[in-house]
Amino acid sequence: MNTKLRVLGTLAGVAILAAACSGGGTPAPTTSTGTGPSASAAGGGASASPATGSVTPSTAPLSGSLTVWEAYGASGSSEKDAFDKIVANVKAANPGLTVNVTDVPFNNLFTNFETQAAAGSGPDLYIAPNDSLPNEARNGLLADVSDLEATLKAAPYNTSDVAINAAKVDGKLYEIPESMKAVELFYNKSVLTTAPATIDDWKTNASKLGWVYGANGGGAYYLWGLFSTFGGKILADDGKCAATQGGVADALKWLQDMKAAGMKFYQNDNDAKADLISGKIAGFIDGPWQSGDLSKALGDKLAVAAGPKGTGEWAPMTAPDGFYINDASPNVDLAKQFTLQFLLPENEQVFADAGHLPANTTLQPKDPIAQSFSALMPSGFPRPTAVELNNYWGNFGNALAAAIDKGTDPTKLVTDACAAMDKANNK
Repeated sequence: MNTKLRVLGTLAGVAILAAACSGGGTPAPTTSTGTGPSASAAGGGASASPATGSVTPSTAPLSGSLTVWEAYGASGSSEKDAFDKIVANVKAANPGLTVNVTDVPFNNLFTNFETQAAAGSGPDLYIAPNDSLPNEARNGLLADVSDLEATLKAAPYNTSDVAINAAKVDGKLYEIPESMKAVELFYNKSVLTTAPATIDDWKTNASKLGWVYGANGGGAYYLWGLFSTFGGKILADDGKCAATQGGVADALKWLQDMKAAGMKFYQNDNDAKADLISGKIAGFIDGPWQSGDLSKALGDKLAVAAGPKGTGEWAPMTAPDGFYINDASPNVDLAKQFTLQFLLPENEQVFADAGHLPANTTLQPKDPIAQSFSALMPSGFPRPTAVELNNYWGNFGNALAAAIDKGTDPTKLVTDACAAMDKANNK
């Protein structure tokens, strides 16, 4: 435990976008088509397959006690009610299992966990976005759950490769994916009767569209999907910045051209959302956490489509929410089995109805907005967990702001941002 206490001071989460990472509002996925063990059939301690070393759902009832943290209570009742209902389902199937659920305000969730886990205490597991996944994994606070990977990919869990890959740090699985998040195009289909699909379509409709670019409003996060649109990327396999190899400067230049053509630019997504609702714009890129407000305001006029396609495909940063098991927990095996029951399709359906986009590729949302988002998740770019990404956000967020606010040459901006990123990463 002393080792963990020493590393506590080094923990520093990288915030992409506060709204995107909150425990609240994501759109709705749904119906269960998986065929595996029912909640009443799974249980017991972790069962490892001798042939593969993988953990599979146990056939004996679960028994023991677990403490689980979540942050849904602060963001409205639907997610909290759904979470509690699923926990109740698991407990009903396992009368010998005690589950103590603690609602922790999202703003305190990661720091509270890191402080307590580093001291050898804290919950057995918690559920959250993967904001702090890389740091917590590298500082030894999370249990390696790689032995669950084969089970999670197979029926009835059918977890997408994008979700699995985004849940890994240095090749090991440290998160058990539950749902997914990424940004796509929200648009008012009474104004844009056909969603703009290509970069040329976007330019044709520039005066009707908006883009969030502010360095302090998540601009570097919303920008990510455009890199692949123009055939670019940020990280090479060796961790060096690859942005100067083509495509990234083209993405910035396209945004400058879009500004000249009339597209509106926003410091934050709340202002863009307000303009979409009021009719000042007909579409902008954002994530499923905005679905509730936009659906309420626009009703069946609201639709979702992929971002712009160019020489390559739009591939926004896509990341799972999921379970993290405390490496200091004495109940790691029980916690794994609890998550396997929680994630059974009949339980995930409950969460889907509350607005989550399941990592399970066989679940189909009932809500049309959620269904559109869910269909696009497997095409996303798994959010990198490479430590070098820590120095992407500030450098490229500032480059984007300079491109839009000052009209600075995109090639110079990318060259300078890439050099600064490599210098900070000692590359």
